[in-house]
Amino acid sequence: MRKVIVLMTILLLCVAFIVGCSSQSTTAPAATTNAAPPTTAATTVPTTPVSAPTTAPINTTTQVPVVSAAPKYGGTLKIVIIAGPQTPGGWPPDVFGPDAVSYQFCMESLLRGDNKGGVLPWLAESYKIADDLKSITFTLRKDVKFHDGTDFNAQAAKWNLDQTIAAKKVNTWDSVDLIDDYTIRVNFTRWANNNLNTFADSNYTWMVSPTAYQKNGIDWMRNNPVGTGPFKFVSFQRDVNYKVTRNPDYWIKDRPYLDGIEIMYVADSMTQKSIMQSGGADVLQAEPGKTAMDFQAQGFNFVNQIITTYCFLPDSAHADSPYANQKVREAVEYAIDREAIAKAFSYGFWTAPYQIPAPASAAYNPDFSLGRKHDLAKAKQLLTEAGYPNGFKTTILGNPAIPRDITVAVQSYLQAANIQAEIIFPANMGGFIENSNSLNNVLVMQPIMSFSNYNSTIEQFLLGKDSLWNHNFLASPEFLKLRETSLYAPTMDITLIRAATDQLTREAAAIPLAHAGLGWIMNPSVKDSGNLERSSSDSFKSEQMWLDK
Repeated sequence: MRKVIVLMTILLLCVAFIVGCSSQSTTAPAATTNAAPPTTAATTVPTTPVSAPTTAPINTTTQVPVVSAAPKYGGTLKIVIIAGPQTPGGWPPDVFGPDAVSYQFCMESLLRGDNKGGVLPWLAESYKIADDLKSITFTLRKDVKFHDGTDFNAQAAKWNLDQTIAAKKVNTWDSVDLIDDYTIRVNFTRWANNNLNTFADSNYTWMVSPTAYQKNGIDWMRNNPVGTGPFKFVSFQRDVNYKVTRNPDYWIKDRPYLDGIEIMYVADSMTQKSIMQSGGADVLQAEPGKTAMDFQAQGFNFVNQIITTYCFLPDSAHADSPYANQKVREAVEYAIDREAIAKAFSYGFWTAPYQIPAPASAAYNPDFSLGRKHDLAKAKQLLTEAGYPNGFKTTILGNPAIPRDITVAVQSYLQAANIQAEIIFPANMGGFIENSNSLNNVLVMQPIMSFSNYNSTIEQFLLGKDSLWNHNFLASPEFLKLRETSLYAPTMDITLIRAATDQLTREAAAIPLAHAGLGWIMNPSVKDSGNLERSSSDSFKSEQMWLDK
């Protein structure tokens, strides 16, 4: 359950991712003089496939982040999060998405995502997409070593990516070719416009030492992260803490500034507040609500983006489920007063959602008009037309990451429409979600997090049986056609993405309930954290962080 809380925590955040975000970042890093910025804006493309991108891919040079004036060396940054992973996370193909918040300080990818959907070279100093879109070539940095002293080179990079291919984690990767000691080519099974993003900030593309694996084996690797990051793994106690220490041989000269980082896992909200207020921690993971508001009033900073939409994913995959009938799904949406929920729970941080993309996502449409607003009479009318004049019984699969008060509020609105819903909060939400195709007549409460390329969001959460996290709803042929047009266009096109998510709204296949975007409460002494600048809001720029103490 703790593992899943983090998952959802990240889903909420991720200010990513968090992520196709168009909102403001906190402190934008300045580029070095010879660095060419990547193209990040979406480009309008034809709706029919073409053989080459409308804008030619460009090579970019690794950008070393620039921090604010006079950073200080030393100190251990202490971060409190809601829940932690089950293992230290040394084997990337096994990493559970939300657990990456703990592992990120030791691990790095070939590319690094920004908060507008673009990518920058990182362990790769440049990249080039082939004109025929069948491959991408990476030129790797020559001054990088793993924490055990092993050189990071083409052989090491190929070995890592081969593990991801063997684990079937990225279905568009076919094979990896060695070009020379510091150049590799990744061949695609098919072009998709989120292919480039799969190499940025993804745990599946974290680089770990092949020497450590060959010497110690996979079980040792799972418990001993050996990456290239600015910090080296020290220790892990499940449900207690995760500690890392400064990597003195990090490839960015004179970085990092911190001596170390400790992540503390504290589920109790009162204990969290006590630790922060007493100075026992510098950073606290928090929702945009009363806690964040109270800390702001005490002089703490709060960085946050509304990047996640809590949704009902009704069970339409089973023919005998009431939710196989679109009128029933529409009735559920009309029954819920989202304006009242936002007023009661958001403390002004978010508004009522009527579309699936969250406001901080580039896919969000400010002119959206397809949402169904609260209308209890309409909900009852639709239930009658669907053959349920007296309502029916159902189950809400509650998510630990979603405040229980919101879940209970939704339950009460359904009851007013004669839909009697029992709430279940599974101990293993991840397992329930992954096996949700076996659950009949359920409303799964799922945080839908916005990735920088929203096509990746669709792939992970909104494809029904073919999605990563939820298999209990049926993706219609109309939606699948729009999704393919969007995903396989030469470049990401917001218009095409919106067409696909709009279709889900028309079908009431995913029903928005509330917004979220777990953020970070920070002591003012925390400088240059990089939150909201990367592809996920749960990601720090730990190589540049420092403490003004």
